[in-house]
Amino acid sequence: MSVNLTATFFSTLAQAGESWSMVDLFQKGGSLMWALLVLSVVAVMVMFVCLWTTRGGAILPQRMVMDVESYLRRKDYVGLLNLCEKDDSCFGRTVHVIILFMQRNPRATIEEVREVAEAEATRQSNILSRQISWLADIGGLAPMIGLLGTVWGMMQTFKEMADGNFEGVKQMQMASGIYEAMITTAGGLVLAIPSMFAYVFFRNRIQKHVTNMEVAVTHILSFIAMQMDREQRLGKSMHRSASGEKLYDEED
Repeated sequence: MSVNLTATFFSTLAQAGESWSMVDLFQKGGSLMWALLVLSVVAVMVMFVCLWTTRGGAILPQRMVMDVESYLRRKDYVGLLNLCEKDDSCFGRTVHVIILFMQRNPRATIEEVREVAEAEATRQSNILSRQISWLADIGGLAPMIGLLGTVWGMMQTFKEMADGNFEGVKQMQMASGIYEAMITTAGGLVLAIPSMFAYVFFRNRIQKHVTNMEVAVTHILSFIAMQMDREQRLGKSMHRSASGEKLYDEED
């Protein structure tokens, strides 16, 4: 009996394989295929969004780095703020926060400015990571939904076996039920594998661009530190000169 059952199962799979199509598989997969379809649409949308938001120009425009240094050399902080407001990159938003903090806190030290810069750069990195985390979530959720559909289909198939005998048409129905139940698992894996590949790709892409952005921000902070140190030394020199002139006047 078991030999006949196995032969019937593979025979049914072979006959079904001749007429498989995406529409047929979707219809035979059950209601959970709709959930996988929705996740597929979401995954494609997230991939397109990540392609746009994780490109080099959206994180660290090379031209922007040179422009920021040029504005800092001229100490044109108002113009730099306007430039950063027009630039929607992660680097531009980070520099905008730095300059805004310096304007609101003119007596801030370079350590305080560096803390603000690190906090904002981390926030920008987390925003990008949250975007691609959708792909990881879909990659983990899709196989579970597919497995649920398979288990549910197997439960129905074995219930039919328990309600009838194993002869003739019942064997064909059981074989058909088993392969239809496994369609959801296959569908979940077909969705999960590309989603995880996309997640790994975008994760590495973000790490590369964020590392370059951190280097650029460090360069800008070093330039700001040099300006602060120069201004402090100039201020001390002017103070000493003023003190000397005052003492000279008193002696006269």
